[in-house]
Amino acid sequence: MSNVVLEAKKREALGTSNSRRFRRDGMTPGIFYHHGEDAMPLVFDSKALTSFVNHARGLVDLAVDSAKKPLKCVVKDIQYHPITEEVIHIDLLGVKMGEKLQISVPIILDGTPAGLKQGGVLQQILRELNIECLPKNIPDNLHIDISELGIGDSIHISDLSFDNVEILNDPSEAVVLVELAKAAMSEADESADDEDEAVAEDGEETEESAE
Repeated sequence: MSNVVLEAKKREALGTSNSRRFRRDGMTPGIFYHHGEDAMPLVFDSKALTSFVNHARGLVDLAVDSAKKPLKCVVKDIQYHPITEEVIHIDLLGVKMGEKLQISVPIILDGTPAGLKQGGVLQQILRELNIECLPKNIPDNLHIDISELGIGDSIHISDLSFDNVEILNDPSEAVVLVELAKAAMSEADESADDEDEAVAEDGEETEESAE
């Protein structure tokens, strides 16, 4: 786990019109909230926030201009523009280092499945895992070795285990699988059809000979 520092300023001007003005000026609105405390409206440099969103994971040190020390938090929600996909708002949730929290963490697949050499295709069903852990144990990502997967093999939540974290997903949920490529399946179907036709033709010839 690596702590990332994110700088912000307190935002006094609220409302939709002010949020639009901030974005025109190269700033992005957001909010920091902690259970039992008043929410703190914030504003971030848009370029710095975009870089943070694209690369940051895990525990965040939020450096607010008026705060004496960084606030420990995690990203709770990010809103994107539906067309430009720019970050237009971010929610940050404050954490207590001694209390567990629930968070989503990206999955990293390691290795090349053996089944790919046999004509298989890799299908990744889940790209994140929902976990519960202490803030100090939040991983940047979770690695899964897929090198032993053959055609028809899969990895489910029940197959996974990681130190210091509890996986919250349904144990029966599939994470990744290797299946036969559609082209290969089509060829197999055509081959089966040819065999059926051959058997049928042989049957007809046998009946004619009998007559």
